[in-house]
Amino acid sequence: MWPSYSVSCRKDVDSLLRKGGSLSAYRANPLFPSWTGPAKGSWAERLERDAERRFGVRHAIAVNSGTAALHAALESLRLKPGAVVVTTSYSFSATSSAILLAGYTPRYADVDPYSFNITPETVKKVFTKDVKAILPVSLFGGLSDVHGLKQFGVPVVEDACQAVGARDQYGYSGTHADVGCYSFNGGKQVPAGEAGMVVTNDDAKAERIRLFSNHRENFYSKEVSGNGRMNELTACVAYHGLLDLDDRNQRRRDLANKVFTDFLGMVTLDMAKEFGEFSIPRKFGENHALYVCPVKVKRNRGLFIKRMAKRGIPVGAGYIQPVLSRYPAFRKYARGPLPVVEELSSKTLCVLSTLTPDRPLSYAKKVAEAMRESLR
Repeated sequence: MWPSYSVSCRKDVDSLLRKGGSLSAYRANPLFPSWTGPAKGSWAERLERDAERRFGVRHAIAVNSGTAALHAALESLRLKPGAVVVTTSYSFSATSSAILLAGYTPRYADVDPYSFNITPETVKKVFTKDVKAILPVSLFGGLSDVHGLKQFGVPVVEDACQAVGARDQYGYSGTHADVGCYSFNGGKQVPAGEAGMVVTNDDAKAERIRLFSNHRENFYSKEVSGNGRMNELTACVAYHGLLDLDDRNQRRRDLANKVFTDFLGMVTLDMAKEFGEFSIPRKFGENHALYVCPVKVKRNRGLFIKRMAKRGIPVGAGYIQPVLSRYPAFRKYARGPLPVVEELSSKTLCVLSTLTPDRPLSYAKKVAEAMRESLR
Protein backbone atom coordinates (compact mmCIF):
# COMPACT_ATOMS: atom_id res chain seq x y z
CA MET A 1 0.00 0.00 0.00
CA TRP A 2 1.24 3.49 -0.85
CA PRO A 3 2.06 5.58 0.99
CA SER A 4 3.59 3.39 3.66
CA TYR A 5 5.70 4.32 6.67
CA SER A 6 8.80 2.69 8.07
CA VAL A 7 9.01 0.90 11.40
CA SER A 8 11.31 3.62 12.75
CA CYS A 9 8.84 6.32 11.65
CA ARG A 10 5.95 4.62 13.42
CA LYS A 11 8.09 4.13 16.51
CA ASP A 12 9.04 7.82 16.65
CA VAL A 13 5.45 8.96 16.10
CA ASP A 14 4.31 6.66 18.91
CA SER A 15 7.04 8.07 21.15
CA LEU A 16 5.81 11.59 20.47
CA LEU A 17 2.27 10.71 21.44
CA ARG A 18 3.39 8.87 24.59
CA LYS A 19 5.48 11.86 25.60
CA GLY A 20 2.50 14.20 25.31
CA GLY A 21 2.67 17.98 25.11
CA SER A 22 1.44 20.47 22.56
CA LEU A 23 3.04 18.78 19.50
CA SER A 24 4.07 22.25 18.32
CA ALA A 25 7.69 23.36 18.06
CA TYR A 26 7.60 26.44 15.86
CA ARG A 27 8.71 29.87 17.05
CA ALA A 28 9.31 33.02 15.00
CA ASN A 29 9.05 35.95 17.39
CA PRO A 30 11.05 38.88 15.93
CA LEU A 31 11.67 40.25 19.44
CA PHE A 32 13.49 37.06 20.38
CA PRO A 33 15.91 36.16 17.54
CA SER A 34 17.01 32.96 19.25
CA TRP A 35 13.42 31.74 18.90
CA THR A 36 13.26 32.21 15.15
CA GLY A 37 12.30 28.87 13.66
CA PRO A 38 11.49 25.58 15.39
CA ALA A 39 12.84 24.79 18.83
CA LYS A 40 16.24 23.12 18.87
CA GLY A 41 16.01 19.36 18.80
CA SER A 42 12.38 19.31 17.65
CA TRP A 43 11.34 17.19 14.67
CA ALA A 44 10.53 20.34 12.72
CA GLU A 45 14.04 21.64 13.34
CA ARG A 46 15.61 18.29 12.43
CA LEU A 47 13.55 18.18 9.24
CA GLU A 48 14.70 21.66 8.21
CA ARG A 49 18.38 21.01 8.87
CA ASP A 50 18.26 17.64 7.09
CA ALA A 51 16.58 19.22 4.07
CA GLU A 52 19.23 21.95 3.94
CA ARG A 53 22.00 19.35 3.90
CA ARG A 54 20.25 17.06 1.45
CA PHE A 55 19.31 19.73 -1.09
CA GLY A 56 22.37 21.94 -0.62
CA VAL A 57 20.47 25.10 0.29
CA ARG A 58 20.99 27.71 3.01
CA HIS A 59 17.44 27.77 4.32
CA ALA A 60 14.63 25.23 4.48
CA ILE A 61 11.43 26.34 6.21
CA ALA A 62 8.84 23.73 7.14
CA VAL A 63 5.20 24.76 6.57
CA ASN A 64 1.84 23.02 6.66
CA SER A 65 1.19 22.61 2.89
CA GLY A 66 2.57 23.24 -0.56
CA THR A 67 -0.02 25.99 -0.95
CA ALA A 68 1.28 27.68 2.21
CA ALA A 69 4.80 27.37 0.80
CA LEU A 70 3.79 29.12 -2.44
CA HIS A 71 1.90 31.86 -0.60
CA ALA A 72 4.79 32.57 1.77
CA ALA A 73 7.36 32.47 -1.04
CA LEU A 74 5.44 35.01 -3.10
CA GLU A 75 4.89 37.27 -0.09
CA SER A 76 8.64 37.27 0.55
CA LEU A 77 9.26 38.96 -2.82
CA ARG A 78 7.74 42.22 -1.54
CA LEU A 79 6.21 43.14 -4.91
CA LYS A 80 3.75 46.00 -5.26
CA PRO A 81 0.05 45.10 -5.00
CA GLY A 82 -1.30 43.95 -8.33
CA ALA A 83 2.13 43.08 -9.74
CA VAL A 84 1.93 40.60 -12.61
CA VAL A 85 3.35 37.10 -12.09
CA VAL A 86 3.67 34.89 -15.17
CA THR A 87 2.74 31.26 -14.58
CA THR A 88 1.03 28.30 -16.21
CA SER A 89 -2.63 27.46 -16.63
CA TYR A 90 -1.76 23.75 -16.73
CA SER A 91 -1.39 23.23 -12.99
CA PHE A 92 -3.31 22.65 -9.78
CA SER A 93 -5.35 25.65 -8.63
CA ALA A 94 -2.97 26.37 -5.72
CA THR A 95 -0.46 27.91 -8.14
CA SER A 96 -2.81 30.68 -9.27
CA SER A 97 -4.53 30.96 -5.89
CA ALA A 98 -1.23 31.69 -4.13
CA ILE A 99 -0.50 34.54 -6.55
CA LEU A 100 -3.89 36.12 -5.84
CA LEU A 101 -3.65 35.52 -2.08
CA ALA A 102 -0.34 37.38 -2.10
CA GLY A 103 -2.06 40.35 -3.74
CA TYR A 104 -0.60 39.86 -7.22
CA THR A 105 -2.05 39.16 -10.66
CA PRO A 106 -1.46 35.90 -12.57
CA ARG A 107 -0.75 35.92 -16.30
CA TYR A 108 -0.70 32.66 -18.21
CA ALA A 109 1.97 31.54 -20.66
CA ASP A 110 1.63 28.49 -22.87
CA VAL A 111 3.74 25.39 -22.24
CA ASP A 112 6.12 23.11 -24.07
CA PRO A 113 4.24 20.05 -25.42
CA TYR A 114 6.93 17.60 -24.22
CA SER A 115 7.92 18.96 -20.80
CA PHE A 116 4.43 20.35 -19.98
CA ASN A 117 6.18 23.39 -18.47
CA ILE A 118 6.43 27.07 -19.40
CA THR A 119 9.67 27.97 -21.18
CA PRO A 120 11.62 31.18 -21.96
CA GLU A 121 10.05 31.09 -25.43
CA THR A 122 6.46 30.87 -24.19
CA VAL A 123 7.04 33.44 -21.43
CA LYS A 124 8.52 35.90 -23.90
CA LYS A 125 5.18 36.03 -25.74
CA VAL A 126 3.36 37.40 -22.68
CA PHE A 127 6.20 39.27 -20.97
CA THR A 128 5.70 43.01 -20.57
CA LYS A 129 7.20 45.66 -18.30
CA ASP A 130 4.51 45.10 -15.66
CA VAL A 131 5.67 41.49 -15.11
CA LYS A 132 7.56 41.44 -11.81
CA ALA A 133 8.04 37.69 -11.20
CA ILE A 134 7.75 34.29 -12.85
CA LEU A 135 6.29 31.16 -11.23
CA PRO A 136 7.08 28.03 -13.26
CA VAL A 137 5.63 24.67 -12.23
CA SER A 138 7.86 21.60 -12.47
CA LEU A 139 4.91 19.50 -13.50
CA PHE A 140 4.70 15.72 -13.04
CA GLY A 141 8.19 15.70 -11.48
CA GLY A 142 10.10 17.08 -14.49
CA LEU A 143 12.19 20.20 -13.90
CA SER A 144 11.31 23.61 -15.32
CA ASP A 145 13.98 25.64 -17.11
CA VAL A 146 14.56 27.95 -14.17
CA HIS A 147 17.95 29.10 -15.41
CA GLY A 148 16.49 30.04 -18.78
CA LEU A 149 13.69 31.99 -17.10
CA LYS A 150 16.18 34.06 -15.12
CA GLN A 151 17.10 35.88 -18.34
CA PHE A 152 14.04 38.09 -17.86
CA GLY A 153 15.64 39.74 -14.82
CA VAL A 154 12.76 39.23 -12.39
CA PRO A 155 12.52 36.89 -9.39
CA VAL A 156 11.68 33.26 -10.12
CA VAL A 157 9.68 31.20 -7.63
CA GLU A 158 9.71 27.50 -8.57
CA ASP A 159 6.62 25.48 -7.79
CA ALA A 160 8.43 22.17 -7.29
CA CYS A 161 5.56 20.65 -5.33
CA GLN A 162 5.42 17.65 -7.70
CA ALA A 163 9.19 17.43 -8.15
CA VAL A 164 10.71 16.89 -4.70
CA GLY A 165 14.06 15.21 -5.23
CA ALA A 166 14.28 15.89 -8.97
CA ARG A 167 17.73 17.11 -9.96
CA ASP A 168 19.94 18.07 -12.88
CA GLN A 169 23.45 19.41 -13.42
CA TYR A 170 22.61 22.50 -11.34
CA GLY A 171 21.28 20.65 -8.29
CA TYR A 172 17.91 19.78 -6.82
CA SER A 173 14.54 21.23 -7.78
CA GLY A 174 13.62 24.40 -5.97
CA THR A 175 17.23 25.35 -5.24
CA HIS A 176 17.89 27.03 -8.62
CA ALA A 177 15.21 29.68 -8.18
CA ASP A 178 15.10 32.69 -5.88
CA VAL A 179 12.66 30.63 -3.80
CA GLY A 180 11.51 27.03 -4.25
CA CYS A 181 8.40 25.32 -2.91
CA TYR A 182 7.75 21.67 -2.06
CA SER A 183 4.63 19.72 -1.15
CA PHE A 184 4.70 16.76 1.22
CA ASN A 185 1.06 15.91 0.53
CA GLY A 186 0.06 12.28 1.06
CA GLY A 187 0.55 11.34 -2.59
CA LYS A 188 3.81 13.16 -3.21
CA GLN A 189 7.42 11.95 -3.14
CA VAL A 190 7.63 12.70 0.61
CA PRO A 191 4.19 11.62 1.87
CA ALA A 192 3.32 13.25 5.19
CA GLY A 193 -0.40 13.88 4.97
CA GLU A 194 -0.55 17.64 4.53
CA ALA A 195 2.76 19.49 4.66
CA GLY A 196 5.21 21.56 2.65
CA MET A 197 8.53 23.38 2.64
CA VAL A 198 10.14 26.53 1.27
CA VAL A 199 13.82 26.56 0.28
CA THR A 200 15.99 29.57 -0.51
CA ASN A 201 19.54 30.85 -0.37
CA ASP A 202 18.36 34.39 0.42
CA ASP A 203 18.66 35.22 4.12
CA ALA A 204 16.18 38.10 4.06
CA LYS A 205 13.53 36.14 2.19
CA ALA A 206 13.97 33.20 4.57
CA GLU A 207 13.33 35.43 7.57
CA ARG A 208 10.23 36.95 5.94
CA ILE A 209 8.91 33.47 5.17
CA ARG A 210 9.44 32.32 8.77
CA LEU A 211 7.62 35.33 10.18
CA PHE A 212 4.83 35.19 7.61
CA SER A 213 4.23 31.52 8.44
CA ASN A 214 3.83 32.29 12.15
CA HIS A 215 1.42 35.25 12.25
CA ARG A 216 4.49 37.52 12.17
CA GLU A 217 3.81 36.98 15.90
CA ASN A 218 2.03 40.38 15.93
CA PHE A 219 4.27 41.78 18.66
CA TYR A 220 4.01 45.42 17.56
CA SER A 221 4.11 44.21 13.96
CA LYS A 222 2.96 46.58 11.21
CA GLU A 223 1.72 43.64 9.15
CA VAL A 224 -0.66 40.76 9.71
CA SER A 225 -0.28 37.18 8.64
CA GLY A 226 -1.58 33.69 9.33
CA ASN A 227 -0.57 30.26 10.51
CA GLY A 228 1.54 28.15 8.16
CA ARG A 229 3.34 26.13 10.83
CA MET A 230 4.07 22.41 10.61
CA ASN A 231 3.21 20.34 13.69
CA GLU A 232 5.60 17.85 15.26
CA LEU A 233 3.78 14.70 14.17
CA THR A 234 3.85 15.78 10.54
CA ALA A 235 7.47 16.91 10.82
CA CYS A 236 8.44 13.50 12.19
CA VAL A 237 6.75 11.68 9.30
CA ALA A 238 8.27 14.07 6.73
CA TYR A 239 11.73 13.67 8.27
CA HIS A 240 11.56 9.90 7.82
CA GLY A 241 10.18 10.37 4.31
CA LEU A 242 13.26 12.33 3.31
CA LEU A 243 15.63 9.58 4.42
CA ASP A 244 15.06 7.30 1.44
CA LEU A 245 13.73 9.90 -1.02
CA ASP A 246 16.37 9.24 -3.68
CA ASP A 247 15.84 5.49 -3.54
CA ARG A 248 12.06 5.84 -3.87
CA ASN A 249 12.35 8.28 -6.77
CA GLN A 250 14.71 5.86 -8.52
CA ARG A 251 12.19 3.10 -7.98
CA ARG A 252 9.51 5.20 -9.70
CA ARG A 253 11.82 5.77 -12.67
CA ASP A 254 12.71 2.09 -12.88
CA LEU A 255 9.03 1.13 -12.97
CA ALA A 256 8.15 3.73 -15.61
CA ASN A 257 11.10 2.86 -17.80
CA LYS A 258 10.20 -0.82 -17.54
CA VAL A 259 6.62 -0.10 -18.63
CA PHE A 260 7.63 1.94 -21.62
CA THR A 261 10.61 -0.16 -22.62
CA ASP A 262 8.31 -3.18 -22.77
CA PHE A 263 5.50 -1.15 -24.26
CA LEU A 264 7.60 0.28 -27.10
CA GLY A 265 8.10 -3.22 -28.49
CA MET A 266 4.44 -4.16 -28.16
CA VAL A 267 2.62 -1.31 -29.88
CA THR A 268 2.05 -1.18 -33.62
CA LEU A 269 0.39 1.51 -35.68
CA ASP A 270 -2.50 -0.85 -36.38
CA MET A 271 -3.11 -1.27 -32.67
CA ALA A 272 -3.22 2.47 -32.03
CA LYS A 273 -5.15 3.62 -35.11
CA GLU A 274 -8.47 3.72 -33.22
CA PHE A 275 -6.92 6.40 -31.03
CA GLY A 276 -5.29 8.35 -33.86
CA GLU A 277 -1.91 8.35 -32.18
CA PHE A 278 -0.46 7.05 -28.94
CA SER A 279 2.50 9.07 -27.69
CA ILE A 280 4.62 7.77 -24.84
CA PRO A 281 7.28 9.65 -22.90
CA ARG A 282 10.97 9.45 -23.56
CA LYS A 283 13.16 7.55 -21.12
CA PHE A 284 12.98 9.03 -17.65
CA GLY A 285 16.44 10.06 -16.51
CA GLU A 286 17.72 10.90 -13.05
CA ASN A 287 16.41 14.47 -13.31
CA HIS A 288 12.78 13.30 -13.14
CA ALA A 289 10.89 12.66 -9.90
CA LEU A 290 7.93 11.07 -11.72
CA TYR A 291 4.95 12.19 -9.65
CA VAL A 292 2.68 11.26 -12.55
CA CYS A 293 3.41 9.27 -15.70
CA PRO A 294 1.82 11.05 -18.72
CA VAL A 295 0.91 9.63 -22.14
CA LYS A 296 -1.14 11.19 -24.98
CA VAL A 297 -3.82 10.06 -27.42
CA LYS A 298 -5.50 12.06 -30.20
CA ARG A 299 -9.01 10.68 -29.80
CA ASN A 300 -11.16 8.15 -27.89
CA ARG A 301 -9.41 8.94 -24.63
CA GLY A 302 -12.44 7.90 -22.60
CA LEU A 303 -12.51 4.51 -24.30
CA PHE A 304 -8.89 3.83 -23.37
CA ILE A 305 -9.57 4.85 -19.75
CA LYS A 306 -12.52 2.44 -19.55
CA ARG A 307 -10.50 -0.42 -21.03
CA MET A 308 -7.67 0.16 -18.58
CA ALA A 309 -10.10 0.34 -15.65
CA LYS A 310 -11.49 -3.08 -16.60
CA ARG A 311 -7.94 -4.39 -16.26
CA GLY A 312 -7.51 -2.84 -12.82
CA ILE A 313 -5.29 0.08 -13.88
CA PRO A 314 -6.66 3.54 -12.97
CA VAL A 315 -5.86 6.23 -15.54
CA GLY A 316 -6.71 9.93 -15.20
CA ALA A 317 -7.86 12.20 -18.02
CA GLY A 318 -5.92 15.33 -18.80
CA TYR A 319 -4.49 15.95 -15.31
CA ILE A 320 -6.51 19.17 -15.16
CA GLN A 321 -9.68 19.70 -17.14
CA PRO A 322 -10.69 22.37 -17.73
CA VAL A 323 -7.40 24.22 -17.42
CA LEU A 324 -7.09 27.06 -14.90
CA SER A 325 -7.57 29.80 -17.50
CA ARG A 326 -11.12 28.46 -17.96
CA TYR A 327 -11.99 28.37 -14.25
CA PRO A 328 -14.51 31.08 -13.30
CA ALA A 329 -12.08 32.24 -10.60
CA PHE A 330 -9.15 32.68 -13.00
CA ARG A 331 -10.37 33.11 -16.58
CA LYS A 332 -10.28 36.90 -16.49
CA TYR A 333 -6.48 36.66 -16.24
CA ALA A 334 -6.10 34.85 -19.57
CA ARG A 335 -4.56 36.93 -22.36
CA GLY A 336 -5.21 35.14 -25.61
CA PRO A 337 -5.21 31.46 -26.61
CA LEU A 338 -3.08 28.76 -25.00
CA PRO A 339 -3.16 26.10 -27.74
CA VAL A 340 -0.66 23.66 -26.26
CA VAL A 341 -2.24 23.80 -22.82
CA GLU A 342 -5.67 23.14 -24.34
CA GLU A 343 -4.33 20.25 -26.42
CA LEU A 344 -2.63 18.63 -23.46
CA SER A 345 -5.75 19.00 -21.36
CA SER A 346 -7.85 17.24 -23.99
CA LYS A 347 -5.38 14.50 -24.97
CA THR A 348 -3.15 13.66 -22.01
CA LEU A 349 -3.63 10.55 -19.90
CA CYS A 350 -2.05 10.14 -16.49
CA VAL A 351 -1.13 6.80 -15.00
CA LEU A 352 -1.82 7.95 -11.47
CA SER A 353 -1.78 5.59 -8.51
CA THR A 354 -0.02 2.71 -10.20
CA LEU A 355 3.70 3.39 -10.50
CA THR A 356 4.39 3.88 -6.81
CA PRO A 357 7.63 2.81 -5.07
CA ASP A 358 6.00 -0.12 -3.29
CA ARG A 359 5.23 -1.94 -6.57
CA PRO A 360 7.37 -4.86 -7.79
CA LEU A 361 8.84 -4.71 -11.29
CA SER A 362 6.40 -7.45 -12.29
CA TYR A 363 3.64 -4.90 -11.88
CA ALA A 364 5.23 -2.77 -14.59
CA LYS A 365 4.76 -5.67 -16.98
CA LYS A 366 1.10 -5.89 -15.99
CA VAL A 367 0.62 -2.18 -16.76
CA ALA A 368 2.38 -2.53 -20.11
CA GLU A 369 0.23 -5.51 -21.08
CA ALA A 370 -2.94 -3.69 -20.07
CA MET A 371 -1.94 -0.74 -22.26
CA ARG A 372 -1.27 -3.01 -25.22
CA GLU A 373 -4.58 -4.84 -24.80
CA SER A 374 -6.50 -1.58 -24.36
CA LEU A 375 -5.23 -0.34 -27.73
CA ARG A 376 -6.50 -3.34 -29.67
